Amino acid sequence: MEKTVERAIKRYLKKHFPNEWKTIVNKAHELYPELMSKAPDIGGKENILANNLNMFILVIAYYEASGHRIDGTAIDEMLDDIYNRYKWLGAFLNLNRRCTLSMMQKKLYKSYREYARKVKEKQSRGEWRETWGMVVDPLNDPTCFNFTLVGCPLAEYAKKYGYTELMPHMCALDHKYAKVLHTRLIRTHTVAAGAESCDYRYVPDKNEFAKNYKGKIV
Repeated sequence: MEKTVERAIKRYLKKHFPNEWKTIVNKAHELYPELMSKAPDIGGKENILANNLNMFILVIAYYEASGHRIDGTAIDEMLDDIYNRYKWLGAFLNLNRRCTLSMMQKKLYKSYREYARKVKEKQSRGEWRETWGMVVDPLNDPTCFNFTLVGCPLAEYAKKYGYTELMPHMCALDHKYAKVLHTRLIRTHTVAAGAESCDYRYVPDKNEFAKNYKGKIV
């Protein structure tokens, strides 16, 4: 995902700052290692979620390199660009199909349970202290794909170093992912907005609950 986001950033820069984009890219690449050095150690490639933190810090590098012009509005435009380029995947990953939903549940729940087991093991040894906690299928609901992330190193990094204004726009990526899957993300709270966890409930968009839900979504 990190490479996908950087390609979208470069397309945005070429469109809006054609005379500066190379300078901004070079400066962002110079800033990235310094910004990464401030990040908590959450396991690197051994952690399947660590790339989310790397991606956020990459965005911050471009935010700083562009003089804060790669801001929330820019992120929104780039997410639309990414969605438009990858929405074709929805032809194969349509969770309104029961078989596709079951396949997604089986594959990702297995992966996420292994992640949760590994986090518990690592944290018992004093490692990965600031990574996400994971609760798999807390709703015990076969009609959706759901999980809870406890804590968020992105939100903590943003709070610590002054990038909280970017968080709602970064969190919006999850809603774009939902659209690709032909689902609606029913998320009622996030760590970025002050909660202790983020709840994820991807409901097929033809499901009556998804169509009629009128409650809070963040």
